[in-house]
Amino acid sequence: MNIYKIVVEYNGKNFYGSQIQGSLRTVEGVLKDVLSQLLNKKFKLVFVSRTDRGVHSLCNIAKLSCNEKIDTKTFLEKINFLLPKDLQVKKILSLKKDFNPRKVKYKIYQYTIYNSKNPPTLYSDYVWWIIPQLAGSKLKKAAKIISSQKNFSFATTKDFVDTKKSVICKIEIKVSKFQDFIKINFKGSRFLHRLVRNIVALLVEVGKGNISFEELKDIIKNWKYCKLKPAPPQGLILLKIVL
Repeated sequence: MNIYKIVVEYNGKNFYGSQIQGSLRTVEGVLKDVLSQLLNKKFKLVFVSRTDRGVHSLCNIAKLSCNEKIDTKTFLEKINFLLPKDLQVKKILSLKKDFNPRKVKYKIYQYTIYNSKNPPTLYSDYVWWIIPQLAGSKLKKAAKIISSQKNFSFATTKDFVDTKKSVICKIEIKVSKFQDFIKINFKGSRFLHRLVRNIVALLVEVGKGNISFEELKDIIKNWKYCKLKPAPPQGLILLKIVL
């Protein structure tokens, strides 16, 4: 069996997420369709990270297992020729040792907010446009409070909580601002369902002054799952994966 590491980049706008979902257009589904045209025998493809509908990625990783030996340079050219413009393979690497795609050292997600009275022209597909001015100091303090937590049930979905899976994880959150852009980076080895977008929604409410720090602490303590509408998906990018 030959093992390959495939690094993919995609614009999530027209994908129903990364994981196959019946007849819906997904990253995994489109990639498998193209691979089936290039590989004569059966193969297995497993993604390291799942992304929701509309979420983008610069670096999602997939493990390709197949009996055929691939010339990675030629194969890369062929696969990108057949793939649509909103999904491209950045790298194909042949590995001597197998790896578990479900075990990562850490991932980094970045969420971008465009905080301005004027609409974004060039970046509309990649930001959440918010008109009311957000207080940067409040965003940073709220991010620090949330980063100190271990139980993140307050930031995930009811469906995830109902699965009885662990809601314990460690997340580092950093907020930075450049002109009208607010960047919120999330670093961790494990992310619960919709965790990043739900936390962004909470941070925005704090930044607007709708939720105080005491109220945020009360939410963290008492919410069994997130009760806010999540931040829109187009502002979220999977930025980095370290295995």
